[in-house]
Amino acid sequence: MNSNKPHIEKLIARKLSGDITAFETEELFNWIAQSGDNAQLYKNTMHTLGNTFMGGHKNIVWSKIEDKTILTLHKKPLISKVLRKKIWRIAAMLAIIALFPLALGELGEDDMGNGFVHTVRGNDITTSLYLPDNSVIILSRGSSISYNDQYAESNRELLLEGKAYIEINENESKYPMVVTSGSRCTILRSGKITINGKADGLDVAVKEGEATVVDTAYKKVVIPAFKLIPASKTNQNKVTISLLENSKVRQGQFVSYTASGNRNKSEDLDQCETFSWKDRIFCFKNLKQHELAYKMADWYGKHVEFKGQMDPYTNYSGSFDDPSVRDFIQQVFGNKVASVKESKHKITIIFS
Repeated sequence: MNSNKPHIEKLIARKLSGDITAFETEELFNWIAQSGDNAQLYKNTMHTLGNTFMGGHKNIVWSKIEDKTILTLHKKPLISKVLRKKIWRIAAMLAIIALFPLALGELGEDDMGNGFVHTVRGNDITTSLYLPDNSVIILSRGSSISYNDQYAESNRELLLEGKAYIEINENESKYPMVVTSGSRCTILRSGKITINGKADGLDVAVKEGEATVVDTAYKKVVIPAFKLIPASKTNQNKVTISLLENSKVRQGQFVSYTASGNRNKSEDLDQCETFSWKDRIFCFKNLKQHELAYKMADWYGKHVEFKGQMDPYTNYSGSFDDPSVRDFIQQVFGNKVASVKESKHKITIIFS
């Protein structure tokens, strides 16, 4: 493999322009995987060339607009007026082109110059989208997922904040999907999986298929060749543990990681609580009143306050298909409720 710097810069430039072939992509990432120095050089080069590439593209666009603006200064008033209208139309068309990707999320260049990053945010109970490989993502309220515009067969990397249900299209690529959340990443090849990246840890539940959870402090995932290489070779912490079989989560299993690194795997997977939310079914089991208040706040996206005669002993369980606030309260609490007040940001329930 030709590993001289000009050749590598050429490959990176082709990657930024979108003209890189599958063979060249594999060649580039094999070179990156050889050493930590190569990985750092790749990042630096991507940053430099990425800024140059995007800067050049922006300059071309604005120079065209500027040229048309200068022309209008030398024409008669009527012609100037007509040309100004054309300029506004051009500007409007450019704005539409720029804003079109925002139909699904936000668009912005990442800090390493790796092209654009698409971010989709969950602003409702559920927010659904298709990835470029036709995999399905369903986000819960308040969650977000990001992917690079290089996301393709050889680069299926996602950044998740919050909770998402993922149905992987395994027919589109021979490479796995890598979902990073906090200090861990979940490697998926096929199946239907819920991943919940919380502030205090990570939960992974597998409905179909299999997943592997990797602590990125110990292992570094290199795409597209999909190699797990020791973190010490990428200038990270020295490897003290290996990727063991118990890192795998199989169908019907649930694993929970705490921020301190503790791990708990269970075969007792509650399908309703873990997966039904994606179909807008509100499920819960054996919750006290105050616990149910937190659950309602997450579901409806509002602050929930209970007042009046509280019942600290009753456990509440149920499954409700996309319930409105008042229907839910009526079915769960019945005649125990004296009144309900609902505003844009708050739900107040007064018990009799």
